[in-house]
Amino acid sequence: MVFDIGYDYQSMPTWYSLLLQLYACLILEDTWHYFLHRALHHKSVYKHVHKVHHNFQAPFGMVAECVHPVETVVLGVGFFIGPLLFCTHLILLWTWVGVRLLEVIDVHSGYNLKWNPLHLLPFYGGAEYHDFHHMNFHGNYAPTFTWWDRICGTHVPYQEHKKNKLANKQN
Repeated sequence: MVFDIGYDYQSMPTWYSLLLQLYACLILEDTWHYFLHRALHHKSVYKHVHKVHHNFQAPFGMVAECVHPVETVVLGVGFFIGPLLFCTHLILLWTWVGVRLLEVIDVHSGYNLKWNPLHLLPFYGGAEYHDFHHMNFHGNYAPTFTWWDRICGTHVPYQEHKKNKLANKQN
């Protein structure tokens, strides 16, 4: 057997161990996605591959899955890195699929729902953060967290947009 993954109740990880594994999966997938998503915005690739996804400037939940097949493969690899490294029980696979679907639909929903449990995650970007990416096409490349955009400076256009929006609101 290639993978020795438990599936019975007795071998299920504790809830806090499962949460740590899920968070680690999110971090790995977010890192993979940030750098490859940013690469998909390169002018030599964008018009052939990633533009399919950006045909929607005002995203809704299912836009998350409207992508070119090449993009599905390239970004999809990141989805499997965490489970391949951390999975000791089938429950991680099921919860990872659920969490990742919730996250990707949330950021493409167009609604910044404050009661969304994902907002409990430190540095979670959410729909407002990702909506700017679809509006502007540059910056805010990370799907889940904001730290790679902050570290690499790709959050600056978003910060300027927020400042301008606030200044216009005050006038």
